[in-house]
Amino acid sequence: MAIKKLQVSAKSTPLYIVATLFSLAVLSLVGQLNTARAQKTAMSRNGAPDKTTAAAATAATLTPLQPFLCNLIDEQGRAVFPSAIVRGEGQTFLLGSDCLYMASPLPRPELGGSLVLKTFPKPAFSQTPSTQGALTIPVHEFVNLLYCPLRHSVFVLDKSGDIFEFDPLKQSWAILRANLPSGGSPDPEYIDFCLSPAPGQTTLSRLNLLDPERNQIWKLALTGSGNVSPYVQKSFPEIMPWRLRPGQPSVAESIALTYDSYYYILRNFSQSGQIGLIRPLTEMLVQQGRLPILGIGGIRPTRMVSQPALPLFIVERENNRVLAVDKQTGRARPFLFSAASDLRGLVADSQGFWIIDGNKLTYRKLSAPDSLKLAARPPARSIDERLKKLHMPIVGMNLPKHAGVYPGARRLYRFGVHEGMDFFYGGGRAKIYMGSPVVAAGDGKIVRADANFKDMNAATFNRVMGDCAREHRTSDKNEDLFRGCQVWIDHGNNLITRYAHLNKINAKIKVGQTVKHGDLIGFVGVSGTGQNLPGRAKYPHLHFEIWLDGKYLGYGLTPAETVGIFENIFGTNL
Repeated sequence: MAIKKLQVSAKSTPLYIVATLFSLAVLSLVGQLNTARAQKTAMSRNGAPDKTTAAAATAATLTPLQPFLCNLIDEQGRAVFPSAIVRGEGQTFLLGSDCLYMASPLPRPELGGSLVLKTFPKPAFSQTPSTQGALTIPVHEFVNLLYCPLRHSVFVLDKSGDIFEFDPLKQSWAILRANLPSGGSPDPEYIDFCLSPAPGQTTLSRLNLLDPERNQIWKLALTGSGNVSPYVQKSFPEIMPWRLRPGQPSVAESIALTYDSYYYILRNFSQSGQIGLIRPLTEMLVQQGRLPILGIGGIRPTRMVSQPALPLFIVERENNRVLAVDKQTGRARPFLFSAASDLRGLVADSQGFWIIDGNKLTYRKLSAPDSLKLAARPPARSIDERLKKLHMPIVGMNLPKHAGVYPGARRLYRFGVHEGMDFFYGGGRAKIYMGSPVVAAGDGKIVRADANFKDMNAATFNRVMGDCAREHRTSDKNEDLFRGCQVWIDHGNNLITRYAHLNKINAKIKVGQTVKHGDLIGFVGVSGTGQNLPGRAKYPHLHFEIWLDGKYLGYGLTPAETVGIFENIFGTNL
């Protein structure tokens, strides 16, 4: 692909440039006037560097206009930290975990400036259909978005697999498709999506949902307006991940999906540097291949973005790197960022790409990549110092290679979102069984210890499950029941760890007691899961949660980004 150098058009008049710069300067001034408010709302985010401290908030709003940089602020001038970005018919849309942002088109890269984002909070929830503006199902934390030209709307996927639709013209929300338990095991988990045409057509009339849990790409037929059928179709014969054989279509352990004649599948838990290719031939027949990524090693992907006639852009949040991969040759061009970066969503054009880096957008030209020599040793992303003090809660355990057991995964049987890590089968030197010892992950004080725990009986469990189905969510009260027998440790500085589904706790620990890393606190069980009912005791495991500044670790992150944080804390197992 030939890349033309990006230049300021010779036809641009001085008056136009002056007007543009004046407009951007006004936006910057708005940010300066609201710096104090930005400082008051600053808080750290899920293992990322604490960029929203008072000093960082001030820097974000006082930064002068710079070429190839664009500050992201809301209408009150506060710094905004979105996770994803798309363009659509003259507008820009960005995503937060609980809101959608809409803005004017991106500025010209050589001018830079600020982008003022109008905030649309997640839709209200009410089980009474007549409630004004409310939807009949709740949002379970937004995770990704795309723009649908066929419907002139924005699709937003949440972590429970529900798909919401935002109409930019009416500025209103609707439910595109509510997710329901499949009746099989495991339930599907939609972690990414993309648009494609039906075979033999050119209109992007299908929404494709990536489901590594059931090893499937589900297809949802779209119409130009009105309601969409909730029924999804398979792309190839269903074979569960644990039954796969060489040569069979596989999206297991995948994290991202995009389409351009082929489905491009990006996998995690592997640094082999390959992208899966799946080409649809008919409704249920596909052709599978691979695209090696050449010239780059040690890949830790977290997101993939592309569109026709452009490279595949792979974001490596933990490596502070973006790769532009040629779809024909696999040759990659690297773009490096500083260790203090927080790389998230990306939007590209024929000359380069804008990438979200914390509370700003940074533009890089495709014609100016970094050298392969520098890219061989990318700067590792900094994480919160508090997290570096944590250790495995089961001695000898390795991290799972299965995104469905990490925080942020769907728990569709109870219409909820997983807020912790499940340690099931062992790995390394550990063997998980009923009664396996559980130890403190760090020094701290016991703030909860369920010494005389009594689990739910069958009647209570069925009632709680009924509550979840009726409300399409798991309430905080019911969530606590599902966690079963628990121990909580406060490590100070707004860091708390929780240990759940225990069979019993160590009788020697008490609330208020100080413990050290490695101290015995309890034993693995199945409490709270419904598996402890007579004749059903199976699948013992530890449910382990990390809470930082009032949010579970993984809140606001994609599945792949969450895996990256846990790898940084406990060590990679690739």
